[in-house]
Amino acid sequence: MPDMYNFIFKELQILSMHFELKTDKIYKNTKNILISSTLNLRHDIIKDDKHLRVFMKLDICGEDLPFSLNIEVGGLFVFSVKLKIGQPLEKIANINCAAIMFPYLRETVSDITRRANLPPLYLPPMNFVELYNNKLAGKKRKNSTAEINKKISHTKVNN
Repeated sequence: MPDMYNFIFKELQILSMHFELKTDKIYKNTKNILISSTLNLRHDIIKDDKHLRVFMKLDICGEDLPFSLNIEVGGLFVFSVKLKIGQPLEKIANINCAAIMFPYLRETVSDITRRANLPPLYLPPMNFVELYNNKLAGKKRKNSTAEINKKISHTKVNN
């Protein structure tokens, strides 16, 4: 295995987050609600060219959804050799690094929704290999988008 693939996951930080509970409607817990989520990935080489910062931004919305959520996390990966911009690095950032970071993002989303007195929203696992291959195949999507159905219950919050 080339040295370029030897790296460690050093840290994950929540860079920004906005959660808004919609209190203007009463939600029934038997209703299926369509949830639209948009996941954006980007990365930068930093420091001594051995550090890769990967940014993952998730937007969750839906007309009937009792909340909206925007969250961005940043992960820091340290490689054993200097990094060069190109396809091997693109592939590692968009597949390997993203797959390492996503479970932390999923856990944060479920915890935030649970703390809002809603059923936890468990995002489905993502196939980052497929997303990357679709990007390479020329799909004209700048963002990776996933739609899921989830039963969400909500009781009206009184002001």
